[in-house]
Amino acid sequence: MIGSLRNLLLVTLTGWTVMAGCGGEKAQEAKSQLDIVGGSSVSSSLYNQYFTSIVSLQYGGQHFCGGTLVASNKVVTAAHCLADFSSSQIRNNLRIVIGARDLRSTSGAERFSVSSYSINSRYNASRSQNDTATITLNGSSSHTPVEINQSASFPAVGSTVYVAGWGSTYEGGYGTSVLKYTAVKTVSNSSCAQAYGSDIYDGNICAYASGTDSCQGDSGGPLYTYDGEKMTLVGIVSWGNGCARQGYPGVYARTSYFNF
Repeated sequence: MIGSLRNLLLVTLTGWTVMAGCGGEKAQEAKSQLDIVGGSSVSSSLYNQYFTSIVSLQYGGQHFCGGTLVASNKVVTAAHCLADFSSSQIRNNLRIVIGARDLRSTSGAERFSVSSYSINSRYNASRSQNDTATITLNGSSSHTPVEINQSASFPAVGSTVYVAGWGSTYEGGYGTSVLKYTAVKTVSNSSCAQAYGSDIYDGNICAYASGTDSCQGDSGGPLYTYDGEKMTLVGIVSWGNGCARQGYPGVYARTSYFNF
């Protein structure tokens, strides 16, 4: 996550040069960039067992945001991943890649274009609230969609959750071609608000662990729980202050707050 919320320039989680011609200057005014800092590369076996629902959003063949397959033809992501594109750019140039652990080798991966999409009508870019969007694919994926959590009381504060993506491996750095993941713990919204103030609201879930975090390029990707059998989507990577900065949790859109 890059930037200080009050004293430094705030930038969006997309953070990729492909956005420069698509509203990039506007994007630079928003909050932070959340690849995974301090995490581990996902092995082929882990990927096939747990992480095939994670998708790569690509513009001009370049990854810029993540997303999650929640139905055979439906992906959820962050609103700020799409907000600076025109409708024609999204329909003509955006591709959704599913089934690629390593973005350098996408043989056998599924590639879809956008049939339709919807950005949350209440999305507030200046406060990064209601930061959700849905994409309907122009076909159906063969991969298993993930379950979306709909319980406001789940997960409990202090629960271990997992975030994954192809974003930067250090603040201000470059993305990774191989999917990475890390474990963090949920913190209460009141504790999160002590770091960020009133921008934290009921539609957020925050998670933190020292030295590890999501980062730029991870935007729109999943925050998962694991119950020993399956992964459940509980959050969508949204924003934060820098990447893995001490005392600043990652901020996610809480899935139970929204209707997808």
